[in-house]
Amino acid sequence: MKTPEHAELWAAVTSVYDAFLAGDRAAVDRMIDPEATVWDAFEEQLARGRKELDALRETRPPDGPRPLELRAIDPVIDIYGEIGVVRHLLLVRYAPDAGEPEQRVRNTSVWQRRDGRWLCVHNHEDLLG
Repeated sequence: MKTPEHAELWAAVTSVYDAFLAGDRAAVDRMIDPEATVWDAFEEQLARGRKELDALRETRPPDGPRPLELRAIDPVIDIYGEIGVVRHLLLVRYAPDAGEPEQRVRNTSVWQRRDGRWLCVHNHEDLLG
């Protein structure tokens, strides 16, 4: 990482994936602004705010396959004062018996530093395969 500030922002990004894998939605939500916008890789509509994000989450079957591993790689991070822009690839791996191929997701997120911590204000995912 270029600076400790870049490393801190990257740690915030990866903490979202760690919390997701742990099934800790509250920890994920603490990293996302309640009014954040989200382009989900599997949905056409832009989710605007927590209510729409939760509605999107509820469309997923509770017994559907869950990733075993989320590996964020190749980060490109720029910080402009209190705003950070993070671009990276996310490798998503499922259990062999899940019947799901590994996925590659291109991700761009915009973060704002508030009260000394980073908060995601926009996330954009593109499924590559």
